[in-house]
Amino acid sequence: MRWLLLLVAPLLLSGCALFTEGKHGAGADSASDSTGATAGNDWIVVARGSATPSPKPSVGASPSPSATGSGFLPLPAAPRVTPTATCARDTPHFNKINALTVVTPGTTSAKVSWYNVGGYNIVEYRVTAISQDLQQGKQRDIGFVRVKPANPCGFLEATVTGLDRKTGYIFSVDAVVVRRSGDGTHAATVYRSSVVTTK
Repeated sequence: MRWLLLLVAPLLLSGCALFTEGKHGAGADSASDSTGATAGNDWIVVARGSATPSPKPSVGASPSPSATGSGFLPLPAAPRVTPTATCARDTPHFNKINALTVVTPGTTSAKVSWYNVGGYNIVEYRVTAISQDLQQGKQRDIGFVRVKPANPCGFLEATVTGLDRKTGYIFSVDAVVVRRSGDGTHAATVYRSSVVTTK
């Protein structure tokens, strides 16, 4: 057994060198032979570049932008919705309350504007103001301003009077419609503003 170890030990110590020497021999270059063929891993040769200076901003006044010649397209004008008598008619939807964004306050009044969606069953709109200057006891009732839509659809406006000076109000627009099933009418809020303060 000892003699077997003496024979195998040189092979183990020399490792794979005996198998890779091949025709090149132990001292030959393993990267290439005389024909230029490569052995082992191939290398990618990359050409060296040269550094270029960073671009410098031009000195002087910057050109003013214009619609032509600047490379930018002009912005289109925002389309303006103009309601007409032939606009698409709809019925008020009571499942949500829309934002009432057009409220112009005065000293003791405010002008409110909203869009009437139209519909066969609209009887009228009721506009009111709810004071945010709450006091103890019964609150002052402003009452409703009733507006009957003359057009099938389009913008409507109403002026709410009897307001207090320098007081915050929330303005509310209710639609009154004929019930689809049964008799009578149904009213619900369709527009409501944020707090608007009188002058």
